[in-house]
Amino acid sequence: MPARESIHTDKKKTLVLLGTGWGSTTILKNIDTRHYKVVVVSPRNYFLFTPLLPSCTVGTTESRSIMEPIRHIVGRHGKDARFYEAQCTDIDVGKKELVLERCVDQTDDGACQAPAATRINYDYLVVGVGGTYNTFGTPGVEKYACFLKEMGDASKIRRRLKDAIERASFDSVSDAERDRLLHMVVVGGGPTGVEFAGELHDFLNEDLKRWMPELASKVKITLIEALPRVLPSFDKRLVDYTQDMFRKNSIDLRTATTVKEVRENSVVICNPDGTETELPYGTLVWAAGVRARQFAHTLRSKVPEEQTNSRGLIIDDYLRVKGARDVWALGDCTVSKNAPLAQVASQQGKWLAKTLNRMPSDASVADVYLQVDKRVKPFVYSSNGSMAYIGGEKAIAELPFFCHHITAGGPLTSLFWKSYCLWELFSIRSSASVATDWFRRALFGRTISVD
Repeated sequence: MPARESIHTDKKKTLVLLGTGWGSTTILKNIDTRHYKVVVVSPRNYFLFTPLLPSCTVGTTESRSIMEPIRHIVGRHGKDARFYEAQCTDIDVGKKELVLERCVDQTDDGACQAPAATRINYDYLVVGVGGTYNTFGTPGVEKYACFLKEMGDASKIRRRLKDAIERASFDSVSDAERDRLLHMVVVGGGPTGVEFAGELHDFLNEDLKRWMPELASKVKITLIEALPRVLPSFDKRLVDYTQDMFRKNSIDLRTATTVKEVRENSVVICNPDGTETELPYGTLVWAAGVRARQFAHTLRSKVPEEQTNSRGLIIDDYLRVKGARDVWALGDCTVSKNAPLAQVASQQGKWLAKTLNRMPSDASVADVYLQVDKRVKPFVYSSNGSMAYIGGEKAIAELPFFCHHITAGGPLTSLFWKSYCLWELFSIRSSASVATDWFRRALFGRTISVD
């Protein structure tokens, strides 16, 4: 029988936040704990600044610099907030009860051998569990590809790159095997895939050329995108600029190309003309698509009449989960008219925190969940623009300016992108750490040394 945690210690309503991503962490930072007892539940005990995750794969930025410990934020609320490092595996929407599983015994590879279950109750629940990679049912992806969603993924890529380069340095390796090991394939032409390809180019051009010039000239980068162009959400002028820069940097760009199968040492692609080609690779990074995590589907199964979209949780304009009373959801685990972007989840978190803070102060509000649509305006996403680093100390940006958009690309845009990242990091500690990483890289170069 799962143990039960008592968290109702006073008359305050208990607000449970699932996840430590952009949406949930923004709520945690802005919620007024004079009105709520806040409980954060997540298997990840830190907030990850995802815009800089690609740079961690090659040592431009160190991993801990973009990991903000969630207990630092929880601690600012004192005894009115607490954190459980656990996975939420089930929910009873009628009893308002959650089942949490924490790992009390792990194997050397991180697998959980003895999960311990705990039950907690909530008055209000915010589901911000985020999304995970989407393989679209492509054979072999989960078995052979690397992903780029979590810090563990970046570390795996870093290790895979190091191993491939070191193996290729042996004289006994054949030319064909060396070419395979030094072929880096990126699947997905969205911001993550483009930024990783750019960071990889910088590492090869600025660092590997100094350490192993005989290998650096043989490294090949291929980016595969199923759509006719990369970065489909960006202005066409910026897309053309990015594609031109990639060609100048000798990045093999294959658009309108789909992946049919990923094998242990090769990937089968379908070309625009319908023919199939098998490309040998040493490292393959899958940065295509996102889908909701398992808990979102668990919640969907509890209210199947209202939750009819298999992609995630259906929410209304007030972020309320349809069919589940007193439950809100935000970010990548939801299905709405907004794109799955970090700034969308962040704005949703700010809106929901402001709404929840406002409602208890209104004595006429007896039921926050049911009356929210009568007291506040619905959530409306306001784009702050889009930016992406494309390598060679260049970036692109599409920024709103009154009723128009400004587009820019080049070295100055890269400086603006870096400044924006430093500003958006969740603490002075993180900003200082990232700035130090960049200064150290400029002086001494990168390193991909791993245990």
